[in-house]
Amino acid sequence: MAVPLNRPEAVFLDAFSLGPVDLDPLRQWVDLRCWPSTDLDERFERLQGAEVVITNKILLDGPLLASLPKLRLVCTASTGTDQVDGQACMERGIVVRNGGRYSQPSVVQVTWALILELRCHLRERHRQVAAGEWQRSPVFSLVEPEFDELAGQHLSVVGAGDIGKGVARIGSAFGMDTSLITSQTSPEDLETALRRADVVSLHAPLTAKTRGIINGTSLGWLKPSALLINMARGALVDTDALVAALQSGRLAGAALDVLVSEPPGAEMDRLIGMPNLILTPHMAWSSRQARRRLVATIATHLKAYVQGPWPEP
Repeated sequence: MAVPLNRPEAVFLDAFSLGPVDLDPLRQWVDLRCWPSTDLDERFERLQGAEVVITNKILLDGPLLASLPKLRLVCTASTGTDQVDGQACMERGIVVRNGGRYSQPSVVQVTWALILELRCHLRERHRQVAAGEWQRSPVFSLVEPEFDELAGQHLSVVGAGDIGKGVARIGSAFGMDTSLITSQTSPEDLETALRRADVVSLHAPLTAKTRGIINGTSLGWLKPSALLINMARGALVDTDALVAALQSGRLAGAALDVLVSEPPGAEMDRLIGMPNLILTPHMAWSSRQARRRLVATIATHLKAYVQGPWPEP
């Protein structure tokens, strides 16, 4: 495989976000400068002269893009591209490439780990054993807290991409009935799917239509015994409405791998410690294998850019 002698300059603005993963497949194609993370006021200086920028969550807005005349390619180290002003890129002839399907097995696996924890109360069962409750039991088994089987329940998946379809396939394997909700689904069909749901799992991109799709009204459509899982974007869920539903008993449980602000700040104070809410630190995407696939995907984009032909701006 021919390696370019004069490799284009590339900048990875938040390489620390990928954790311990080998970035040498990227360096094969570009002269790569990596920053652990980048504040908004550091972006312009760090991107001067770059033809390629790689970003996971660092914002690339229109004014910044307009100040970078050499920039030709943006690679997002993510499936989503909402951190990039796509319209500004299109106007300037900058090509945007995302991480594709790299995280599907990882996110599906963690989604079901959270669903099973909420349904089976395994943390509480471990606590019982650690506290000696099983050892002191007059019978061989502790039956409470009771749990329900997933078989025969209804799973409503909001977001019918690869991840959503993968979650639905596992639901079917458990014997669940499933509904897939897409961006084309009517509000009436969304309401029907949520009213039927025993488990709702969110995997939709953040758009004007999906922002706040889970709010006080739509939470009111759910059964009190239902579970809500958000693995997509924090802003899909109205956090105030969710907290109220959990505290009032109008929703049995929830698991959030994403929040509106990441990393979160003071808003965590009211979330931590709620017994029917599981919080994980936006980690579902990040299995070892998924991060390796992500780097390989970005390397493919860099190879295509270097080897050309590349569209003129």
